[in-house]
Amino acid sequence: MNRRRFLIRSCSTLASGRLLLGAAPVCGHADRTALPKPVLLSESLVYKHPDQDPYDPQNRFGFNHAPSVTLLSDGRLLAAWFSGPFEAAVNQVILGCYSPDGGRNWGPAEILNDFPRTSDFDPAFIQDGKRTWLFFSAGRWNRYPFLRGEHAIGAESFKTYCSHTDNAGRGWSEPRVAFERVGCRTNGIKLSTGELLLPIYGFVGRTAGVLKSTDQGRSWRRCGDISSPARADEPTIAELSSGNVLMFLRTNDGFIWKSVSQDKGETWSTAEKTSIVAGQASHNLLRLRDGRIALTHDACKPPLRTPLTLRLSGDDAASWGEPLTLAEIAVPGKGEEIWGRQVTYPSVVELSHGVLVVVWAEIILGDRVQYGDIRSARVRV
Repeated sequence: MNRRRFLIRSCSTLASGRLLLGAAPVCGHADRTALPKPVLLSESLVYKHPDQDPYDPQNRFGFNHAPSVTLLSDGRLLAAWFSGPFEAAVNQVILGCYSPDGGRNWGPAEILNDFPRTSDFDPAFIQDGKRTWLFFSAGRWNRYPFLRGEHAIGAESFKTYCSHTDNAGRGWSEPRVAFERVGCRTNGIKLSTGELLLPIYGFVGRTAGVLKSTDQGRSWRRCGDISSPARADEPTIAELSSGNVLMFLRTNDGFIWKSVSQDKGETWSTAEKTSIVAGQASHNLLRLRDGRIALTHDACKPPLRTPLTLRLSGDDAASWGEPLTLAEIAVPGKGEEIWGRQVTYPSVVELSHGVLVVVWAEIILGDRVQYGDIRSARVRV
């Protein structure tokens, strides 16, 4: 195992205000209620790419994507994501940055995990009292143009690993396999009854579910085999006031699909299509301390991944308030060398004083230039 506190670069804070890199219309809304609209307080840069050439042999940390954020037991924030010269590179690692002041500023990045000649990716957290669980997936995925998704060579080799810290990230346990042939993406939750749930999806079969632990993380088992006509990838979950667990799915038809568990994640309802317009990207659900549910996602039709929005529900996700646009980015025009711009893959945590911190990736894709930065915002709800 190659865990080491390797400092990458210092991270600076942007001025407060809107991150507006271009114009993109909101492509759809869920139903609006009288809930107050969230307020953007400030923004910061968690990590900026040092190199944007995917073919540069010295480029190790140019492409940064899929961040997750958690509040540690000492009050600091930890954001983690995967980093490499391009997505799925065999030297891809898990990077992390700590914030001592509630997301206003972020310290230098360090390598949280690096399995040699392996793609480490998609970190996620579960907070359980003073213990913080870190999950990530790792394997080798040879992506040929004629082999996609579950048919890609090497998909069956992927495993999801777990590690934990009891001292707010100052020391971590050795990673161990939590489950094979599944991937994680968004943070898990601790239920009000004490069980731990991590949303996962299968690399082979592309069905969603959760890993569940009833023994404080000593063992994990898979529950649920959720599918939909529009696929069922990268789920996100939140416990409702009733004790039921709501799951939103990444799908490919331009809408969020949902499933509900009434028995602490053991079994799940047949997936249903919602009216919420969404990109083909991961979303984030978070239950706040006051019982409201926050949804952060790309409010657009595929293939777009902009704008990134946050909205609230006061009735267990039956209806939603007016969205706050966290970030927008200009869609590439015809003939541009850049063929993809995204603000996407959010993760959200609530601070003790009621402010939310959101982290996401800003991705630029082209034949000669590919890079990703990790950004964050503080939002009052």
